[in-house]
Amino acid sequence: MTTLDIIAPPGTLGIVIGHYPQGDGPFVKEVQPNSPLLGKIHAGDKILSIDNVDVRNGETNDVINLLKRASGVERKITILRVAPSSPSKSPRRSSISRRTLAGLVGSAKSPRSRSTEPGSHHEPDEPGQQHHFKPQISCHNVQDDDDEEDVNENTNKLTNGMNGLHLDQKHQHHIPTLPRFPVLETKDRNCWSEPPYSNFNIRGHNYLTDPKNKIPSGPYLFTARGADLILTNDSSGPSKGIAEKYSSILAGHARSSPTFVINFIFDWGILVNYFEIPAKYVCFLRAHYEGKKQDLPPMDTLQPHDRAIIRFFVGSDEHRNATLKLIPKCPDGPWAVRQLVNGKPALIGKRLPTYYSYYPAAGGLAECFEADLDTRETDRVGKKAISLCRRYLTSVTLDVGIVIEGTRASELPEQMLGCVRIHRLDPVMAPTLPSR
Repeated sequence: MTTLDIIAPPGTLGIVIGHYPQGDGPFVKEVQPNSPLLGKIHAGDKILSIDNVDVRNGETNDVINLLKRASGVERKITILRVAPSSPSKSPRRSSISRRTLAGLVGSAKSPRSRSTEPGSHHEPDEPGQQHHFKPQISCHNVQDDDDEEDVNENTNKLTNGMNGLHLDQKHQHHIPTLPRFPVLETKDRNCWSEPPYSNFNIRGHNYLTDPKNKIPSGPYLFTARGADLILTNDSSGPSKGIAEKYSSILAGHARSSPTFVINFIFDWGILVNYFEIPAKYVCFLRAHYEGKKQDLPPMDTLQPHDRAIIRFFVGSDEHRNATLKLIPKCPDGPWAVRQLVNGKPALIGKRLPTYYSYYPAAGGLAECFEADLDTRETDRVGKKAISLCRRYLTSVTLDVGIVIEGTRASELPEQMLGCVRIHRLDPVMAPTLPSR
């Protein structure tokens, strides 16, 4: 057994807390696919303390209340983990073939149908082969946050070999999302993370008079929520406006909180990054797009980066195209990719067609602002970079940084809006966008 300290980021954690019926205290029943703790905390981990408060003899609600009480800051979760059995003594769990998976789900629309477990391996069923499913521990089903919908025990849910595949009425199943790094099962492939914000140099106070005035960025303004790699084909639905058309993206959680969606459209699929929009910007979106009366602070009382972001959200498409800046980096991969994708900023709206949409809160879904970037019509340099990245996608780590450019003194210094780092994605393992 090993005792570990897990540092949980601010916000919703996406974990389900249970309680052993024998009175042995609280434990982690389930880690949801979009949880920031995916790969760090595991189902079955016994919870010992929250921020050094002993909960070993506590109830489920004690743990939940402690996590909620400090939800605006990092929290330390101390857990007890039982060491896994050695491979030689562990029974071999059979993988599930595509045919078996299609039969269980009840649909086989495309030969690209995938398991919702990232990195799962498919092989033909062997004669007489049995699929072993691990029984769940009996425990209470609870939510870790009032705003985060828990996994409903009454929905149709396949477990283990199809872990995370939730059936819904609208799209038949939630589209599998990429787990957060690190992921032991895939050897850190097919996952995402947030690189250090200090990796990015952005415009400083005096940039307009001294173009060499670049400084390391402060903390990200938007928290990354996740990333999706989804294939498309002739029968797939539209690649634009996905936050409105597909409630199933980000494993069904894309609009569980106000979200900024960055959707890169390719010939073969889409790469979608999700960022949570802080409340101080949401009120400006509501006032501008919905005409709702909001108690808005005067612009001259805001920080420079706040002014830039608000003007981006409520400005014209022409203004957005002139200020939405992409900073792509390749920290790990073949030399040719690292040389081409080297962190040079690009006003992405001027390099390729970009479409912007705002969706107000409705039907239990939070507000969403979406930018669809159509890479199919980029310039020669862009096409070369995209071609290289596609060729080496399984062996590169890419940082997709976003910043709103400060074009006037009142908007400087800049600060990174956010960044998603994608780790060695394998399109073979990606799901396919369903038809509409």
